[in-house]
Amino acid sequence: MDNVSKACLSIFAITILAVALNKTTGVRDKAALCDGRQYELRNVPNGTSPYIGLNADGVSGQFLLDYGTTGSSLSTSGFAASDRFIKNAAHLLADVKGRNFALSHYDMPLQPAGGQVGVIGTDLLSLLSVQISGRWVFVGAQPCRPNTLRARGMVPIAQRDFFSSEPSMMNRTRPNVPVVFLRLGEVHTWAQIDTGYDDVVYAPSVDINEVLFRRLIKDGMVLNHLADINVSTCEGRESRRVYTVKDRSLVIETNQATPIVRVETFYLILKPANACGGIGGMSVPAAQLGASFLRIFRTIIFDPQSGTVWLDGRP
Repeated sequence: MDNVSKACLSIFAITILAVALNKTTGVRDKAALCDGRQYELRNVPNGTSPYIGLNADGVSGQFLLDYGTTGSSLSTSGFAASDRFIKNAAHLLADVKGRNFALSHYDMPLQPAGGQVGVIGTDLLSLLSVQISGRWVFVGAQPCRPNTLRARGMVPIAQRDFFSSEPSMMNRTRPNVPVVFLRLGEVHTWAQIDTGYDDVVYAPSVDINEVLFRRLIKDGMVLNHLADINVSTCEGRESRRVYTVKDRSLVIETNQATPIVRVETFYLILKPANACGGIGGMSVPAAQLGASFLRIFRTIIFDPQSGTVWLDGRP
């Protein structure tokens, strides 16, 4: 969501139901397609944002892997501080040591069991190869082997100008956040993969900015206003409109417009411009995917050292 302060969907009007997590994992779920250490993936109740257990300066707990924010942080409830100073957190992830983290207050209505200790943003994730498959996460410091991934049915999405460990490959007007490309009707655009956006109310959610909203209307798409939701942002609470789409699919594509995944049921949430940054204030059509797309993708690999995101291309 917003890069400075994560927007959180208000859930005061809904009842969160306890759901049994699917304990069945396939061979691919248990296998590292790139080299990396294995972590068990955790979620908040009814959520899909990925958390893994880590240790920072002797404090253990759950850390959110948040590809939608560019800055890592530690919870003020877990680390004593008199101010929002930077704290050095050693031995957090393999081969990523001695990094600085801002201390932050996580005012989230839902947290994983044991509470949230920190957030890992793309300042660190852009240095690591990360695979999310079912109930497992694999984190490594080495780039992936493209031929191996292609042989396993993975499809590459080039990230030039969007997400990379190399600053020269980035468009400096955009945050360092990975994307997929998508098609709605005849409209093609890109969408940030915001794993920190736990779309527990309307899933799967696709946030769209006003520029993309107007483009869809001009293309003749029928958008049905379903409801309004309350969202907390860095500016306070605001209301956003939720739409359904009639007789159109959402197609996830490569940067070359090759289709990978087709989604028939989804929700569009109009994200207006505000002072918090993100897609809302962009002058080009842009979108943002909620974390529930991780389940739709089944396996996703972020490989910033080669500037690629890989999706499972199996039928």
